[in-house]
Amino acid sequence: MPEFGIAPSELRSTAKDLADVSSRMKGVMSRLSANLAAEGAPWGGDDSGRRFRHGDNDNGYDSQKEWVDGSVDAKAQLLDEYSEGLRTGADTLEQTDDV
Repeated sequence: MPEFGIAPSELRSTAKDLADVSSRMKGVMSRLSANLAAEGAPWGGDDSGRRFRHGDNDNGYDSQKEWVDGSVDAKAQLLDEYSEGLRTGADTLEQTDDV
């Protein structure tokens, strides 16, 4: 029967990978937000522009952008929490092994 084992170094490696993905996600969103802000409101202020921006029942561009921003932020935060949990787990394993 194969043995089951956990190596603190492997936990830390995975924690680093998760933190790196989170950091890249945050960087992409930051650059995207800056680029979109630089574009301004290219849809204009006429009726078509207002419909694009606000949609029907407030489901247009503004609300969709807010939803995407919040979703990506939440996923990046979740990756950060997983990363921290793995680092804490690695530390705990090492402390337990030292006892």
